[in-house]
Amino acid sequence: MRKRDDAASVFRRKATLKRRVRRLALATAGLLMITAPVAAQPCLPLQVRNPAGNYIVAGAKGDIPYSGNLALDSYVQPGSTRPPSVIVIHGGGWTSGSRVAHVGQVLEFLTGAGYNWFSLDYRLGGIERYEDSLGDIRGAIAFIRCRAADFGIDPNQLILLGEDSGAHLAALLARERLPGVVGAALIGGYYDLNSIPSVRDSSRDLSSRASPLANPAAISMLVVHGGDDNEVPPEQAQRYCNAVGQAGGRCRFLEIAGASHRSENWWPTQWHYKQAIADWLAGVAGPPTPPGRRATETIRKDIQYGSSGLALDGYVPRGLAPVPAVIVVHGGGWEAGDKVTYITPMFEPLARAGLAWFSIDYRLTPQFTHADQIQDLREAIRFVRAEHARFNIDPARIFLLGESASGQMVSLLAAEDRSLRGVVSFYGVYDFTTMVTDASPRSLLVRLFRRTELNDEARDELRRYSPLHRAHKDMPPLLLVNGTGERLWAQAQAFDRRLTELGVTHDVVALEGAPHGMENWEGHPEWTFYKKRVVDWIRTVAGTIQ
Repeated sequence: MRKRDDAASVFRRKATLKRRVRRLALATAGLLMITAPVAAQPCLPLQVRNPAGNYIVAGAKGDIPYSGNLALDSYVQPGSTRPPSVIVIHGGGWTSGSRVAHVGQVLEFLTGAGYNWFSLDYRLGGIERYEDSLGDIRGAIAFIRCRAADFGIDPNQLILLGEDSGAHLAALLARERLPGVVGAALIGGYYDLNSIPSVRDSSRDLSSRASPLANPAAISMLVVHGGDDNEVPPEQAQRYCNAVGQAGGRCRFLEIAGASHRSENWWPTQWHYKQAIADWLAGVAGPPTPPGRRATETIRKDIQYGSSGLALDGYVPRGLAPVPAVIVVHGGGWEAGDKVTYITPMFEPLARAGLAWFSIDYRLTPQFTHADQIQDLREAIRFVRAEHARFNIDPARIFLLGESASGQMVSLLAAEDRSLRGVVSFYGVYDFTTMVTDASPRSLLVRLFRRTELNDEARDELRRYSPLHRAHKDMPPLLLVNGTGERLWAQAQAFDRRLTELGVTHDVVALEGAPHGMENWEGHPEWTFYKKRVVDWIRTVAGTIQ
């Protein structure tokens, strides 16, 4: 706030008028509570409810309330310089997601590029309630600017970054020219809602009013879009970028060849978009600061393991007694993802349960075969067990946890490694033989096993890598977690029946109506009970945890 000159009454009158205008504008935007006098509204205190952060980036501050039950996570680069800050708005189709889901890779690359970031939760009421989401994000930006000195950031160097539906919301906010916001980066966004039949048919007024193309922003923009996006054609994103330029803004369009809609599903050969965003940030908002803090006492980053130069991240609880350890393996169709993709909603529940965890990278197809991936998982197990004293873990209580593609991988290891204490598989593939019907270029047979003919030899190999066909009575306990609203639910049911026939100790957690992917379960209280069920199961199977 400006200092008042008490020596001149004319200045006092001008300052009073400015404050009244500002309060009126804030009230109109819905950023002040109407239950108290406007003049009594203080800036909310900066309260860090989880000093351990978000468990993705070491040194982050977690669970900072900014409005009611809504919270954000933050990371501010160490040192005296003040690089620009990026406001990260997760996607999830306006109905799911959270500040730690869908955006793990984004948060990690922003940290490594030397920028501050804030990742937000906001209300998820579907596209029909998009204005609620916008109001929440405005409130978060106002809070961040209000507490800029406490965070140690420049309040006038803010960039919006959204992906999927978060990019749609960021585009709408960008045209409002909010104080402090100097640009926006959009990854895989929605620009013309009239092209989405479900939205257009429900309300033409909504699809027009909420379409960024109808009123493009006039600030600096970067639009990143997949060249093979079958939800939003890249031509639509290009049209939006052109419209920004015609409206008086500046827009750079970057098409990622061969990429699908969601950036978290993009392959490593397409990850050059991250450096493009970092370069754009430097040009629009200013240079970054040299990144720091790659580890804290409990969160370890980029630990090398195995013979292929792969890395893992780890969480190691404080304490004297060795604790059980969970090796966490991301999904991604065996071809996408990394140690901070898809699986991130499980990081905090495992940590709060007093468990050590290690989230691993492994080599991806088609550059590598499925046999290579299984070998990477074996090496990760050996590494964690061999380094048990370093991480203060109990080598006799090591668990595996995988999801989707890696659900198949950890379940296969359950049939191979009897020394494992237990295995948790989320919506895994348990029988390749029912999924592979040809040897087309994108088939699993070609991508995973490099076979070009579906013959008897190929079918035998599919069986060897199918947990359902490899299961036996001496396997460690298994926990199967699955939504009932997806096609892999049938595979989970078949695997459950097979384990029952063999007498294998196991349990099943079914989420009624839930789709594929735990990141898509975020924001749905009716499904989040799985987190407690999983950690309770691990603790029970592990035995007493001090």
